[in-house]
Amino acid sequence: MDRTARFLQIAGGVSVGSTEVTAGTLSGVFKDLKDGADVIVSNWHVFKGKPNETQILQPGPYDGGVEPNDRIGVLKRHVPLDRYGKLPWWKRILCMLFGWLLEEWCIASKEPNYADVACARIDIHDKARRIVKGVYLDDGTVIMPRNTHPGDNTVNMRVWKAGRTTGVTTGTIIDDSAKVKVWYGDRYIIFEDQLLVQGQARGGDSGSPVFLMKGDKPSEDDSLVGLLFAGGSGFYVACKYKWIRELLGVSWE
Repeated sequence: MDRTARFLQIAGGVSVGSTEVTAGTLSGVFKDLKDGADVIVSNWHVFKGKPNETQILQPGPYDGGVEPNDRIGVLKRHVPLDRYGKLPWWKRILCMLFGWLLEEWCIASKEPNYADVACARIDIHDKARRIVKGVYLDDGTVIMPRNTHPGDNTVNMRVWKAGRTTGVTTGTIIDDSAKVKVWYGDRYIIFEDQLLVQGQARGGDSGSPVFLMKGDKPSEDDSLVGLLFAGGSGFYVACKYKWIRELLGVSWE
């Protein structure tokens, strides 16, 4: 299946993005624990924008999504990143140009972050479209793994993810308390207590839901354990479900 296409039935694992970004992956439908409403979720850097204003498109702008025809939601809230520090404008410009060389100098704050995640209220412009719970497999079917796992004590466990670019791939958690430094275009941001997975991911897979595997293939008995938000060279990083629930206030159900 072409996950960059425009879908009439929208589920996790397909192209999505705010009007301010290129494209990432829709994590899926979650329940907002603050008001009980269904919301759509992905990484903050995929849904980036202003709450109650920025439109979320499916597919993402890079894949041809345009407003208002492809609007499926409006940004509701996000977990702030690097809330303890921000680089001045002149330093951000230098870091954008030479961040690879000025690595330590381009860290805005050494206080840790725990989740790159945001949610949007569902607001579909085209009434012929609908959003359903669950995740697309590569054969075009949608499954809904109904279990969750906080993410702790998961080393050596097998996982699968569904991403816009690489589709469904499997991997193994090799660290369940990783500390990583991630480049965000103009600065590095530090994350702690993350899942480090040996597995395939590429640009556009940000937001992919990651599930613990109960068997040898994806099934509805599996458990959401986190969301992919960075990766490369045979590894990717996922923020744990426990942090998504605690800090964003949403649940997978």
